[in-house]
Amino acid sequence: MRAFIVLLLAVAASARLAPLLTQRNRIPGRYIVKLKEGYSVDASIASLGDAKILYRFKTVFPGFAAQLSDRLVQRLQKSDAVEYIEEDGVVEASSIASWGLDRIDQINLPLDDVYQPIGDGNGVDVYVIDTGININHEDYAGRSTLGFDAFGNTGADCNGHGTHCAGTVAGTQYGVAKAANIFGVRVLNCMGSGSWSGVVAGCEWVAENANGPSVASMSLGGGASTTVDDAILVMIDAGITVAVAAGNDDDDACSYSPARAVPAITVGATDSSDDRAYFSNYGTCVDIFAPGVSITSSWIGGSSATNTISGTSMACPHVAGAAAVVLGINGTMSPTEVTNTLLTKSISGAVSDIGSGSPNLLLYVGEGNGGGSAPGPVDPEDPSGPSDPTCGGFFNETSGVFASPNYPNDYDNNEACDFVFAAKEGDVISVALSNFELEGSSTCAYDSLAIYDGADSSAPLIGEYCGSSNPGLIVSSGNSLYMRFTSDGSVTYPGFTGAFQMGEAPELPTVGACGDTLSDASGILMSPNYPEEYSNSDECTFTLKGLADDTVTLTFTDFDIEDHSTCSFDALEVYEGVDASGPLRAKLCGSSTPGPITSTTNALFVKFVTDSSVTRTGFRALVTIQ
Repeated sequence: MRAFIVLLLAVAASARLAPLLTQRNRIPGRYIVKLKEGYSVDASIASLGDAKILYRFKTVFPGFAAQLSDRLVQRLQKSDAVEYIEEDGVVEASSIASWGLDRIDQINLPLDDVYQPIGDGNGVDVYVIDTGININHEDYAGRSTLGFDAFGNTGADCNGHGTHCAGTVAGTQYGVAKAANIFGVRVLNCMGSGSWSGVVAGCEWVAENANGPSVASMSLGGGASTTVDDAILVMIDAGITVAVAAGNDDDDACSYSPARAVPAITVGATDSSDDRAYFSNYGTCVDIFAPGVSITSSWIGGSSATNTISGTSMACPHVAGAAAVVLGINGTMSPTEVTNTLLTKSISGAVSDIGSGSPNLLLYVGEGNGGGSAPGPVDPEDPSGPSDPTCGGFFNETSGVFASPNYPNDYDNNEACDFVFAAKEGDVISVALSNFELEGSSTCAYDSLAIYDGADSSAPLIGEYCGSSNPGLIVSSGNSLYMRFTSDGSVTYPGFTGAFQMGEAPELPTVGACGDTLSDASGILMSPNYPEEYSNSDECTFTLKGLADDTVTLTFTDFDIEDHSTCSFDALEVYEGVDASGPLRAKLCGSSTPGPITSTTNALFVKFVTDSSVTRTGFRALVTIQ
């Protein structure tokens, strides 16, 4: 275990790079970049030269989507302005007088051929984020608007999927909320597919334009996307209730976006016998089930066209319509209150074969309630599902981000937040922390982040961190990791942000020791004893050498050496070539982190010397040879 911890300390030097989150169905060369609060989107875009910018974001988060070369991605990863970068990916529609309406207004089978909901959604706006809508369809004519088109067209539906969902939400014949207004938000093309960046752009438009009681319906999905998760959170913070499809892979919904978004209402599908549909995703990220097999609704091709199709895409608009019904009765309800109302009204225990971890709740919009309930907070000692994302949480997705409470504002006094990470058997968890600023003390007795190599605090302690000394990259030895953040009753700071990835253990860079020659593609240099203070009267050298056509770049991630106007006491000297006879490139000291140094040949020689008096923590640096 001691050797493992030493490796963690060594790897920490590379953690200042902004995380690059991957996609299973990535769109080559396209990326979504999220900036930290306070940084300029325009300035970041200007630094990219003639790179093609696809979308600019300001409401869901500050950032942009662009076509970027590998070199530009690497440059952005090194930028202080960037919180994380995510590969853009493919997203698709979730499809495989409706019986579904008949089912959700009665507690028990058999169906009675009557639909009598408790309201009609009058005065509520529902934003269907999908393939667009057939605005001329008679089922909702006069209550529909073409709102946004990610492809620069009119927003009209040329696929049918969005029109079908809109009819289920608010159609006069086929809809749950028969008086609600429909806005088409086109993010999928005529083939029913699109990009995550287009979906984020659609969410941004909704967040900027929604006014009054509002619902968003998202019957789409793909691999996990942190940017989409963030965009959904912004819509919900703006007061918009969001319903999302669980997905059609007969798999854990927590592995997919937007199904895994904790604050949204994630909807699984049932058939007319109240069985979970054979295709429906399941698990702890699912909140409720609704009819999704052989659902008839409006279609494209004419003002009265219909189609009968199946999917969690068909279940989701049932719940979006139900949310509109609830808001039509009380338009001041928050998204959380709407969600809790639907879960409390739902029919408990009706669904067969719900799948591991799923709640047995079926949508209900009739009089009274079906015995359902809204979940309480998750016990961190027994995490069975996602917890409140504002203070810790349970994370079992393949990748994502997290932060201390209130970030980037100061956390509160007397916080106690548990972050529990659970990967698949055989995988490990890599966590990279950034923007780390807690109240400091020599023993971390006030505010601290404790990290354990296991599922809870009984596991081996990796470290307890405070102040502004970033622990950097942490890699678990197994498939679980536990972090506990606590604050005392006085001073507060902004806290931290972080990103995680689950999978195979990352390849560790070579760690250079005094006197070593480094020639691998990447490596780490640290002053002796780092992160503790270096010794007096010491000398340590490193030779960094690549192949004949290579260059060597030294990027400092932490720097604190005794200061002097000419660096005459303690100093780090960098020479061009393989020894100190080459040209002196830099003589460094003080506490300001130097900029990167790139060789003009294939080698750099680094010499660290100290005098007999003051000591500091020294330096750590990332070596790149390419």
